[in-house]
Amino acid sequence: MSQRMVTMLLAAALLLPVVVGCQNSDEQYYARALAIERELLRQNPSVDYSDDRYLHVMRELQKVPLRSADRKRAQDFLGRISDGRRLALLDRYPKHVKHLPDRLAGNTSEPKGEGQAGAPGADEQSAKLDITMYSTAWCGYCRKARRWFNDNGFAFVEKDIEKSAEAQREYQGVAGGYGGVPLIVVNGKTFRGFDPGTLLRRIREIRGGS
Repeated sequence: MSQRMVTMLLAAALLLPVVVGCQNSDEQYYARALAIERELLRQNPSVDYSDDRYLHVMRELQKVPLRSADRKRAQDFLGRISDGRRLALLDRYPKHVKHLPDRLAGNTSEPKGEGQAGAPGADEQSAKLDITMYSTAWCGYCRKARRWFNDNGFAFVEKDIEKSAEAQREYQGVAGGYGGVPLIVVNGKTFRGFDPGTLLRRIREIRGGS
């Protein structure tokens, strides 16, 4: 066998794993999205979905093929990021965001449009919840609480006490001398800081133990 033939066979053998890897690469999009998010959180543990670097995560999630076992998880994750970014946009530019999906409209002061009250799939128990979170833009625990509410589908109203004098007055009225954030009020009961276990128990209590 000539030296040239040996070289060609070795080259083909070296390329084979690469080709196989390319054929299966569509199964790795979800894993890459998670890896990108892990790196974002490593660089800044308080980063939230409004950060434009999450667009890289979204691009990988959008590539997950329909046949993939990761498709549903990818779509759910993509939905959470999209919701978080939409809420952040509403907070920054309230006059430019005119419509929110029913799941995000929650307990806002804006009147519901036609058909929203009886939207298919609406959770009647969720309508009993009245959640307000007093926060600041720089608060890491506020970001964690915001993500927890969004990830679990609990509608809430967030009020920045540094951007709104009215929110500051409301905060002082319910804080009882507490000077920190977040301050979360669930159906009249006040919670200092962010404790997901305590909040979940309160929500279950309101829902009748469901």
